[in-house]
Amino acid sequence: MTSISPVTNLDFNETKEALKTFLKNQSQFKDFDYEGSNMNVLIDVLSYNTFYNSYYYNMAISEMFLDSATQRNSVISHAKELNYMPTSRRSAATKATISVTASSISSNYFNIPKHTQFIGRCGNKTYNLITDKAYNAVRSTSNDSAYTVTDVDLYEGRMITETLSSDQTTLSNANIDTRSLIVTVNGDVYTYRADIFGISATDKVFYIQPENDGNYSVQFGKNKFGSEPTITDSIIATYRVTAGPSANGISSLTSGGFGGASSITISLNAITSGGAFAEDIDSIRTFAPKALQVQERAVTKRDYETLLRARFPNIQAISVYGGDEVDPPQFGKVIISVDVTGGEGAADYEITNFKEYLSDKTPLTIEPIFLPAKFMYVDVSVAVAYDNNSTNKSAAQLQIEVANAITAFQDTNLNDFNKTLRQSKLGAYLDALDISIVSSDIIAKPIIEYVPALDIASSPSFTFETALVQPYAFDATTGFTSFVSALRSSQFTVDSTPVIIQDDGIGNLMLVTDNSDVPTVFKSSVGTINYTTGAVRLINLNVSSYVGKAIKFTVSSVNKDVKPPKDRIITIRAEDVTVTATPLVV
Repeated sequence: MTSISPVTNLDFNETKEALKTFLKNQSQFKDFDYEGSNMNVLIDVLSYNTFYNSYYYNMAISEMFLDSATQRNSVISHAKELNYMPTSRRSAATKATISVTASSISSNYFNIPKHTQFIGRCGNKTYNLITDKAYNAVRSTSNDSAYTVTDVDLYEGRMITETLSSDQTTLSNANIDTRSLIVTVNGDVYTYRADIFGISATDKVFYIQPENDGNYSVQFGKNKFGSEPTITDSIIATYRVTAGPSANGISSLTSGGFGGASSITISLNAITSGGAFAEDIDSIRTFAPKALQVQERAVTKRDYETLLRARFPNIQAISVYGGDEVDPPQFGKVIISVDVTGGEGAADYEITNFKEYLSDKTPLTIEPIFLPAKFMYVDVSVAVAYDNNSTNKSAAQLQIEVANAITAFQDTNLNDFNKTLRQSKLGAYLDALDISIVSSDIIAKPIIEYVPALDIASSPSFTFETALVQPYAFDATTGFTSFVSALRSSQFTVDSTPVIIQDDGIGNLMLVTDNSDVPTVFKSSVGTINYTTGAVRLINLNVSSYVGKAIKFTVSSVNKDVKPPKDRIITIRAEDVTVTATPLVV
């Protein structure tokens, strides 16, 4: 008797053929018509049953492991085993200055209550922004009716108050920003804790636990790691629900008014940012195992990165390095450069939030120093040769496509710390853009921008951290006709004279006039340049105006690839890209 062959494939059709082969080799069924008889229907049923069972067991077993689980509830369940708290939605936030006119009160302070609501628009939608605590505006010394308060924290969302019971503590709304959760038991405020270290049986604390379908529940300490409410206790949860990232970008607010104020003016320090959806399952898979290693403590560089990324999902890029690695060294400090989604660097209030979060997670002898991310831009000149017999596109069309492709390459391969612009990779990317492109010649030059305080002498310094192409020593008798400096700046004005900065080939930086066809040296020494390290130091530079948003310093580096310093993110902007397309001459 022939047995069924071992299972090697779970495909429906192959399973059906295996069953037919088995039955045809049995003496009882060898003469059946397996294609046209009722036996074909029975074999289909058996095959479908085998297929469905195989699929079910495969999926069920996959959901048993964090790496292979695809259902959010399964991933959340595994994350709880690792004591990982997935990040909830995050409210868009900003800081504001509020000015109030109130002539009917005599106090030196005007109270702005907790959860005061303001209204803003983003696109065609209206959002509420609320305060998370009470503020006192201070009366002006020159106007008794004017009151002002600065640095008011505002968060998008609306407040929800919910009554819980000791046996039902799951919050009903999944769109909560868990940072806003306030829990009271019989009027006593309980404090949120993320761990049980140092908690006694009588401490009034609560914990947050992720549940199915994106919800969260409030947990207590079972009278072991915190006081446990009884069935008769009144448990009240107050929290903020948020629209997430759709409220990012609000630039102005209005107020419906509040008691005693005849007029209210709200001035935002920055547009709203930081709004985010709840952490997705790919992120949970990545950070849950790492969080188990970190255990809510920041010791290594990776610990800082893991904790901050898990807590603040709007962090787009982060670089952590020791204070001993900077010049001059800052021993006992860890330097953290951060870039958030939707902006360049990080706002002051965001850095404040980062510091507060890490305040009880770092060693006593280590001080975290947060810096907004700095950027290294790249001047990219691309010369494309193409076969015009292989395309109907004009040179202008190809130039636009190549420029757009460079932007796409930047978004995918750069725009983060510790990323290097590899010219070979960019060249291969451009060569594959269109079948007509035969070759592409790329010249990439690093750019660092400096925004000076006007009419104030300053001595900034920065480094490209790469060897520069050192020119021959500048000779004033031959001038600038054939002189190619290692560094060149954009135009700015000193002493009513438009100038640029160039090096002289021997390590000095000089001011060169930029208002005529024959440039001359305006000032022979305004700083130094190190051709080996790319370090630039300016001395007593007094700028009265400059062209554009900043003064650009562009250098020619020995290495064709552009690698930024550890505290900078490499970025290619459209304004720094030049593309020429030339038909191939055969």
